[in-house]
Amino acid sequence: MGLGETAGGPIGPEDWDEAGLVVAVVDRICCVRGGLLYEVARRRSLVLTLCLHEGRLFDGGRYGQIYETTSDTKVADRPEWVLSLCSHQGVLYDAGNYRRVHETLSGREVAARPGAIHTLCSFGGALYDGGDYAGICETLSGQEVGRRHEEVLTLASHGGNLFDGGGDGRIHETLSGQEVAVRDDSVLVLCTHGGRLFDGTSRGLILETLAQRQVADRDFPVTALCSHRGRLYDGGPYGFIYETLGDRMVVGGIKAVTAMASVPPGVFRTLWTRTQHGR
Repeated sequence: MGLGETAGGPIGPEDWDEAGLVVAVVDRICCVRGGLLYEVARRRSLVLTLCLHEGRLFDGGRYGQIYETTSDTKVADRPEWVLSLCSHQGVLYDAGNYRRVHETLSGREVAARPGAIHTLCSFGGALYDGGDYAGICETLSGQEVGRRHEEVLTLASHGGNLFDGGGDGRIHETLSGQEVAVRDDSVLVLCTHGGRLFDGTSRGLILETLAQRQVADRDFPVTALCSHRGRLYDGGPYGFIYETLGDRMVVGGIKAVTAMASVPPGVFRTLWTRTQHGR
């Protein structure tokens, strides 16, 4: 499974290339080191979202709960799957199959939608959401800023613009409505890295979005992309984590990667200490 044994001794944040890369593999949240995964926490079902907020890492998923991962403390219960967490202007927000957006830590409901909410994104001083409904909305005001023919699965801020992708395979500059790319299958994830925008699809392709250039081809859907310490990483149900642009396998022999996050040295030290000494 690619899980490593706990390792003793002090570590620094630059001791290895992937230091600070945190991944969710099915129900486990792990640190990556030297081709192995070191377990930080385990949930009772799929982990679907990771989010760094105010110096703490949080997770949510199919288990209908949200945890502060760093301390392994439950902070919220939800009636269905948690699909997205987003830090916006000092507040952590969550959304999911329960068709609501909440301030996670206060529990206050701030928006309701007619379908599952797949994605939240902070951009230009506002919070945006998309999901199994026609409109992309400015979450807190409820204003619709775009309409799509199928579900919106991902939103990303890049180069001073907001972008969206989803089930129809089309990627738009959200606020202008301009179509910038078309894929043959669903766009599952968008990620900005090194001044370029990348997308991953249900067919297993990873492309440089605006240049229309394919950079990788996986055997199964790409469910996670993450920019970390000058490198782009990808994962999915294909049993590997790759350093994408170098097509270098980082970890192999694992189950599905469902989320990734890049965390700063201080947060990573806390997470790594828990892999060494238990929770």
